[in-house]
Amino acid sequence: MGAKQHQKIIWLPEELDADHLEHLGAALLATGGMFVEKNITEKVAYREELEEIDAFGTVWRNGCALKVLIEAKSGQWGGRELFSLLGKKEYLGAHTAVLLHCSGTTKPKHLELAKRFGTKGYKVLIAEASKATAELIADICEEDEDVVSQRLDTIHSLQTWRYAFWTERVLLKHLIRQAKAFGSQVKSLNEARGLIDRFNGCFFQHDPIEQARLLYDFYFQHPKLTQEIVEERRRIAPGDELRGLSSEQAFSACLYDGKLDEAQAGLYLEHRARCSLLKIAVDLVMTNYPRPPEPSRVKDYLLPASFWKFISAVSQMPSVQKLPQLWQSYVFGWGGFIVLDRENDEYANIGLEIDLKPEQVRAGLKTFDQLFPIEDGWHYEQKDTGLRILKLVPNVIRALGVQRRRWIYGDERFLGKLPPLGFKDCKKWAECGYELLS
Repeated sequence: MGAKQHQKIIWLPEELDADHLEHLGAALLATGGMFVEKNITEKVAYREELEEIDAFGTVWRNGCALKVLIEAKSGQWGGRELFSLLGKKEYLGAHTAVLLHCSGTTKPKHLELAKRFGTKGYKVLIAEASKATAELIADICEEDEDVVSQRLDTIHSLQTWRYAFWTERVLLKHLIRQAKAFGSQVKSLNEARGLIDRFNGCFFQHDPIEQARLLYDFYFQHPKLTQEIVEERRRIAPGDELRGLSSEQAFSACLYDGKLDEAQAGLYLEHRARCSLLKIAVDLVMTNYPRPPEPSRVKDYLLPASFWKFISAVSQMPSVQKLPQLWQSYVFGWGGFIVLDRENDEYANIGLEIDLKPEQVRAGLKTFDQLFPIEDGWHYEQKDTGLRILKLVPNVIRALGVQRRRWIYGDERFLGKLPPLGFKDCKKWAECGYELLS
């Protein structure tokens, strides 16, 4: 992915179609240190699509939630689209709205219209895809330009996130395609599609408690979604991927060897749900929501005790507001693993992406154990690999972390320093990522 795998290369496209323009828009927000939600659809009765949000970023700054909307326009656009964007911005309560285009030129009359919006207190920007600079990202996300420059030059944030959102799109398209193909034979695939609908519902639900309830309710019904997918696929086993394997063998083949892209998508969605719940918990902390639950607030009791215990535990944590971005970055931008031989560099680099000190990153990466307690914790050191690994991250997402470190450290200082088993794992992950996008 952007680097050689058996002399084969997958490049980011120079000419952006609609999908890749949306990936770029979301990547601008992630590079600016924001928590990113993308391709969000609001639906009305009979499942008709009402509106799609291309990319939406949220970050807490100075005790206030800064929200940024980006709409990607790969085709023709004009004043009508700018007014539509303004309406969407106000509907969503965004501070800034950006029309991102790749037409090559911006007509003066459109710049003048955006300027007039500004005089009335509405921040609407027009941005050309070819000018995705540190200055633009800093302006959009209200971030320090020097910090953004370091992210671009030192840790390759923008291109990493473009690959990450490309990977996400391909995974989810495959999931939806397989759900339609298998129908009632693999019901769990349609349940996974239902989880995507819940993400959409959470976005348009203003009550954080109701947001959390939507996600926990799904978890209580499907505590092991990916295992459900694998087991149902194993039973019908078209082709040879899982034929003749036991339940444990089939799940191991998907988890460790990257079999079945729909299983990879399931693992991705489950971690995305955890990151979303973490964001909801932090939003409650930042808005000083009363805790623990009081008898008068009956709906609070629909959430597990671990949720409220976590909120109480982290409420005094320095930079608690950055935990959602930390985990989104760590899982989907760094592959959910730490290279032990470069541990200090790893924490410093991850911290750079969301403006945290290395010791804050170390502390922040322990919070999954508090919010989602599991036996033996969420991390483990894989024997003789030189890696500390977050559990249940799909191989195609780990591939993003492998490629990013190749850019940062170079092959000799990264892959060349790993024990043979660690090198073997990284090579396997990279190949899974390559096969998905090829």
